Order: sequence, then C-alpha cells, then structure tokens
Amino acid sequence: MMVVERTLPVLLNGPGLEGDDLSRISALTGLAPLAGEGADPECPVVDLIREGEVEALGDALRGTAVAVVEHLAGAVFPDAALGRALAGNSLYISLSTRTAWSLDTAAAVADGLIARAMMPDYLRHDVELSLHEAVINAVLHGNLGLGSTLVDDPAAFDTFCRRLTQTLELPERACKRVEVEAWRTDTQLWVRIADQGDGYDPATVVPATLQSKSGRGLVIMRQLSAGMEVTNGGRTVILGFAV
Repeated sequence: MMVVERTLPVLLNGPGLEGDDLSRISALTGLAPLAGEGADPECPVVDLIREGEVEALGDALRGTAVAVVEHLAGAVFPDAALGRALAGNSLYISLSTRTAWSLDTAAAVADGLIARAMMPDYLRHDVELSLHEAVINAVLHGNLGLGSTLVDDPAAFDTFCRRLTQTLELPERACKRVEVEAWRTDTQLWVRIADQGDGYDPATVVPATLQSKSGRGLVIMRQLSAGMEVTNGGRTVILGFAV
C-alpha cells in the first residue's frame, strides 16, 4: 500500500449531525470534530452525512475527504473499519444499502477517485463499470439476499421488482452497509467492495459468460480489472487496476 504520511490530524466534519451524535462518534473514533474558526483548512476530514441526504452524499463522494460515512440513526457506527482505513491511508466509504442502490454510487466514487488524484482519467470506464457491477452484487445478492438470477420474462421481472421494493423497506436489510475502500501503490489502484450479507461459496458459482442471463457481473469485473479476488465468504471483492 502506498503510504502517504499525514502531518495534520484527521477531523470529523458533520455539520448536519446533532451535537450528541457528533460527540459520540468523536469518542468512538478518537477524532476531533471540525471546529469552525479554529481548524486548519488543510486538515484532512471524514465527512459524516445524515441518512438519506443523497445530494450531500454525492457531493462528499466527489470531494476530497479521506472518508465518507453515512450516519444511520440507531445503527452501529463502523468505527473499526474507518480506523483501519485511516491507518492505511486509504479512501473509505460506507453507505446504507438503500443509499448505495438509489445513488449512482459507481459514478460518484469514480469522480472522487479522479478528484483525489488516485485514478487517471483513462481508467474511468473500467473502474466505474466494475464498481457498478460490484455494488449491484453487494446490494441485491448480498445485503438484500434476493438471489442471483434476473430473468427476461416480464412477469417474473415485475415480481422481482416488487420484492426489491419490499425488501428495501425492511430496516434490518436496508440499513446494512456497503463499504468501498480504495488505495494506491506505485503501479496499481486497488478497490475493495464489501457487503454485510450471508455470503456465498465462490467455488460453487457456475462459470458465466457475457451471454449468460445471470452471473455476468463477476465476468465483467474479471475482464476489466488486472486482478480480482473474492474473500470473506463471498462478502468482499478486491479489484486491482494497473496505473
């Protein structure tokens, strides 16, 4: 991993959060809140965005914060994952399942990687499409547990859409997190996408082709990346891209 030494402290930026929430997260993470007039504008920040503020999340993802975390009321805050990412100097993003599905997550993250000088423009297509497939898998097959097949029959597809809508309304499913972490080495951009679903055994997946009705996401990611690894019981995919 490329280590970029930080000479300034990382601060929490949560202007829309209640004071108690910000204080609690500060205590969990050991990071001080961003103070209006006294803070050094050059300090790296963790952007905390309230649940459902999709426009603000999009802006944060496309910005320059070292981490973007959606704050979910009543849900466990990912302080351990955030701490590991900050220690490794990687970009960390944590979104609810509902937001990861409704936001154009892949495009926003790709914009952010370019804005943070982590990804050259020429990799935009391959990284964004790979992220798109990975996020869809994390949401549908991971956190929502909706199976692995989308069929062409219109009646069956309508049924699937109804199930999707109903499942997204279940707090125990919709508030599971989708995490994206990105870091650079001298020769590679690495992106990790993780969900909190039940997982699967990659060895049991029937190899697909681009002509298959399902399972094409893994094929696309494998073809567009310089390396792909599925870990954590199928809950995590790590993609490498040569830079």
